[in-house]
Amino acid sequence: MAKKFQVGVAIGSGLAAHAAERAGADFLLAINAGRMRNMGAPSVASILPIIDAAELTIGFAKTEVLSQVSVPVYLGVSLYGLSGNPEEIAEQVVSHGFPGIVNFPTSIHFSNSMQRILTRAKRGIEQEVAVLAAAKKLGLKTLFYCANRSQARMGADAGLDKILLNFGWNSGGEFGHKKKLSLEEVAIQTRETARLVKRINPNVTLLLEGGPIITAKDLSFIAQKVEFDGYIGGSTIDRLPMETTITDLIASYRIAGEQRIEVSKEQRKLLSWGRQRGAAGSSRALIDCLKHLDTLVAVNATTCIQYEKGISIDWIVKAFENHYGNNAVQSLSFGTVFSANEDVTSINTRLFGSLKTGKLQHGLLNATRLKLLLVHAPEQLPPRTQTRLAKAITAGNYVLAGSHKKHSVVSRCVFFSKCSAEQSQPDNLIPELADLVRSRTLVVPPLRQRVEDISALLAAYFDKIGLPEDKLPDISASALQQLKAQEWTGNDKALYSVADRLVLFEGTIDKTRVDMAITQHQKGEIPNLENTRNEKARIVEALWRYNFHKGRTAEALGITRKTLYNKIKRFEL
Repeated sequence: MAKKFQVGVAIGSGLAAHAAERAGADFLLAINAGRMRNMGAPSVASILPIIDAAELTIGFAKTEVLSQVSVPVYLGVSLYGLSGNPEEIAEQVVSHGFPGIVNFPTSIHFSNSMQRILTRAKRGIEQEVAVLAAAKKLGLKTLFYCANRSQARMGADAGLDKILLNFGWNSGGEFGHKKKLSLEEVAIQTRETARLVKRINPNVTLLLEGGPIITAKDLSFIAQKVEFDGYIGGSTIDRLPMETTITDLIASYRIAGEQRIEVSKEQRKLLSWGRQRGAAGSSRALIDCLKHLDTLVAVNATTCIQYEKGISIDWIVKAFENHYGNNAVQSLSFGTVFSANEDVTSINTRLFGSLKTGKLQHGLLNATRLKLLLVHAPEQLPPRTQTRLAKAITAGNYVLAGSHKKHSVVSRCVFFSKCSAEQSQPDNLIPELADLVRSRTLVVPPLRQRVEDISALLAAYFDKIGLPEDKLPDISASALQQLKAQEWTGNDKALYSVADRLVLFEGTIDKTRVDMAITQHQKGEIPNLENTRNEKARIVEALWRYNFHKGRTAEALGITRKTLYNKIKRFEL
């Protein structure tokens, strides 16, 4: 019969103890790191000379935990007090009524040089094993924190019940540490340690904790590669979920509060009108923009649409097209600055028409079927052309070279100009043309003024690119707040670039993943969770793929067997 997989929880309060027991935890660890996490300090504070570990742990472990739960509670013991006598420490744990004992705080979290000093002072890992061994003789359950194979061997040789292979402080969250090991490397260490301790004592329980093992998926990855008996959660069960849950709750309350402003019947009608044309959102800034746009669309006069770089204007163009009919609208774009003599004739011919061999060629301004001319980047037109265009629009007619006949301007002009936040009008737009549209200019609000629309913008973008429903990212409330907190100097385009990176993540998108996607966007990195894979990671992956066969692994990596051995040694695999 397969051995039951055990789950333990390192807690720091009665509330956490109750929750862990109700969730089915097999045992609890009452340790000072858990208490300090509950006090708002990182777990690493547990090995610093801040608060007496024994006093802190006993203080909450007896009153809040031991007396209120039925599952076994392992008391964390410290060797940094006045007495390091194993028998005395073990007897104190028995006198307090705890059924189990664990060496925490432990010297394994110190540097190797510090560990050697502690060993000489009889406060090191060897003395921790001695304390646990003495406690086992008194009938206590024992759980041994260790960090490598040699330490695990000490615990197995001493006949201790549970050996916890710890991979360092947990990464992730607000106080998390940077990952030093990959999950593949954790699996390798677990594999070798399990072989060793099970050979010494087949009945020993091998548990894992810490480092890159953050989610159940991380643990599953390791479990599919090697056999071990259980897992202990500390930060992953109290700090990380609490940070995430509280952050998400507060963010969701804030989002709910932002939606408290009532929208009038007229405003709902405007939003519906905008949605039909592709506008996404319901912010005040968007409503005001739609109201202004609705007015300008209906006015048969020269108009200007000003917007910052990166803002999507497709829905504004659509509003004009719907009003006039697609067949009656044409766009004219100028993307570069023209020199005084660069193809001015062809530009003028397109706009005003010409008389060739006495035959009239209509321009866009007086084409009979054309009702609306959308001129993109009019400031890029040659100055002389801008002057002529301004005069023609003002007078309502113009004269072609070689003729005295006046040709009416039948097409309405709408200018689309990009302007930075500091500009009141585009550079290179002549005063005569600017004056024509000064009272009929719509400034499209940048994304930073309508961050309330980000959720709707993302939904519309995912729908536009045809992302299947089962692939839509689950964006948490805190992640959404993080998106809203950005400056978005690149506007909609920048948001969509970040969105392309968010869809690559599996599971819920949290604040950390948003930060990662934003950083990748800012650096211009290709949307990939792992843009660069270092040599160490490639070697580890290849070793697993070829079941640790050195010859096939070296061949797959394109290196010699000797080179592979040297790299394994260099990377301490």
